[in-house]
Amino acid sequence: TLSCNITCVSASPHKPALSIFPDQEVIEGSSVSLRCSTKIFCPSRPPSLTWSSSLIESVTGRQYQNQTDIISDLNFTVSHRHHRVTFTCTATHQLQKKITTQESRLLHVQYAPKNTSVRINPAGLVLEGRSVTLSCSSDANPAVNYTWYRDTERPLNPVQTGPNLTINTDPTHSGRYYCTAGNKHGTQNSSVLLDVQYAPKNTSVRINPAGLVLEGRSVTLSCSSDANPAVNYTWYRDTERPLNPVQTGPNLTINNTDPTHSGRYYCTAENKHGTQNSSVLLYVQIQTHFCLRPADN
Repeated sequence: TLSCNITCVSASPHKPALSIFPDQEVIEGSSVSLRCSTKIFCPSRPPSLTWSSSLIESVTGRQYQNQTDIISDLNFTVSHRHHRVTFTCTATHQLQKKITTQESRLLHVQYAPKNTSVRINPAGLVLEGRSVTLSCSSDANPAVNYTWYRDTERPLNPVQTGPNLTINTDPTHSGRYYCTAGNKHGTQNSSVLLDVQYAPKNTSVRINPAGLVLEGRSVTLSCSSDANPAVNYTWYRDTERPLNPVQTGPNLTINNTDPTHSGRYYCTAENKHGTQNSSVLLYVQIQTHFCLRPADN
């Protein structure tokens, strides 16, 4: 008892020994074991071992002892949430006064890509001629490689590699873009729809049926335009002063035509980014009727 008291009074405990098994790659879903041990200075008052981590405040290990050491094993299945989590083992020695020592280890976990996402920068409306950057991000260890694809490519061929894809936009760039994030443990995809907006262009008017328009027939004037978002169509006649709308919509149908319908018709295609006009000349031809009189005998 005397020697124990002397030891208990004079001992200066070292930090506990802390090791991780396996000590190589720790992969998500695998089992890992942390072992903490410390020397017993006074068998009648053995130290206690407790665990803590930066992920949760308290974790419990399996504690046992031999003749010289007290040992605590902490066993669990690792997930990506354990990556870069610090585990600390604290040894509490009940000597002449309570003395605590501790040792820590940082756990590195390897895992496949998670939470892969794509964003457009700058956010908001994308107008033709502007430059946009599509940025892909992913949570993974080791770091991922990024590859970009477009849904217009069949088969899907890589457009570019790297986390960012910068585009000087025109209407042909509209479509869905896919980002694939991959490392040696797996891949994950995310996508974004790029909608390039622009003012009306290539506005045109046609007469249907085409060809000669005879008095009394029906004709339809049809207007078309390339734009995003879709346009609103408004029809005007050059005989109106000031020009007042005749009708709205892509088609203007005139039934039972007569010469008063002859003239130039204008179609205005408009969206929030601009307007464009096109026109057509309608000429209604009068039908000539001939009266045949029987010849005199």
